[in-house]
Amino acid sequence: KMNKILIIIITLFTTNLYAQDQNTEYLELKNNLLRSNNELVIELKTTCVEGEFISSEDDNDCPYESPFYLFWIKNGKYFKRKFSNCKIYLQSEIENSEFLSTIKSNLKAIENAEILPVLHSSINSNGEEEIITVEIDHYCYSNFVIHSKEHLIVKTVNEFYLNEKMIDKNTPNDNYATNQKSILKRIFELSQLEAN
Repeated sequence: KMNKILIIIITLFTTNLYAQDQNTEYLELKNNLLRSNNELVIELKTTCVEGEFISSEDDNDCPYESPFYLFWIKNGKYFKRKFSNCKIYLQSEIENSEFLSTIKSNLKAIENAEILPVLHSSINSNGEEEIITVEIDHYCYSNFVIHSKEHLIVKTVNEFYLNEKMIDKNTPNDNYATNQKSILKRIFELSQLEAN
């Protein structure tokens, strides 16, 4: 029993050291990209709350991968690099990136956009407005940090807010249609394709 505990402690310690190395590598690359002449640098991390983890398809020995990404445009070329606590990935050039080109051409719209919460507003029998809001304790959200020469934009896309059409069988989410039209929905969907 003591051996099992010791193995678990060593595994956790090694994983933590590896993740710290990855973070150091990430920060170094990010800082270099921000100092050099890049048109756009994007940080992307998806986090799941309450025990949902993103599994690595490449490595069955790693319980959860928890990847994060850097994307950038330099001299009209598109690049990305994935980081995770499971393995080391090299940077790669992307032939055409609809994700990066969409962000580049929609910075102002992205800056003004928000994914709105799940809610329904109605007037009760007394003529007063009643608002029902819904939150859940298990969901995923993606953080986008967009660095351009003129802007620093930080946006969060909560997948529950984005995808929830109904509060219950008879009560619609008033913000569903607005969220579906948002430029943040578009960049979220494109990021999911690009992150694979």
